[in-house]
Amino acid sequence: TVHMLSFGTWFGTVFYTTFVAGITMFKNLPRRTFGSLQSKLFPLYFKLCTGTLALQILTLTAMPDVLSKTSEVSLLIAFFATLLNLLYLEPTSTRVMFDRYKLEDDGKRDSDEYKTLAKSFGKFHGISSLTNLIAFCGGIVHAVRLASNLAV
Repeated sequence: TVHMLSFGTWFGTVFYTTFVAGITMFKNLPRRTFGSLQSKLFPLYFKLCTGTLALQILTLTAMPDVLSKTSEVSLLIAFFATLLNLLYLEPTSTRVMFDRYKLEDDGKRDSDEYKTLAKSFGKFHGISSLTNLIAFCGGIVHAVRLASNLAV
């Protein structure tokens, strides 16, 4: 039960945040409002995801019908990808974003420093997004494994 609840919470959270809330906010909020909101949401998002993935890994052994190398590896990939986002990629992206905002406020949008920060933000944000999608793909693999063991 704990495994299924933690999986459902994690998978639903990732799907909703990535494909519904994030896109809706990006399209409808001013850039700085969106960035500031994400800077508050993402640490909580990655903490929730890391915790629910840890629960899934810890409770996998209690599910002998589901326990497989495929499930173990897919959940471990999702866990470490999310942990990387929590501890490094998201905080770095956010710091660079706010440094860029500071230069904008100082009228230095055409400076080399600003261009360097914009490039850095694009890199870290892109890697963070890709890492989040890799984690989600691990969840899809595990979902298929879970579904294949459902009794109809």
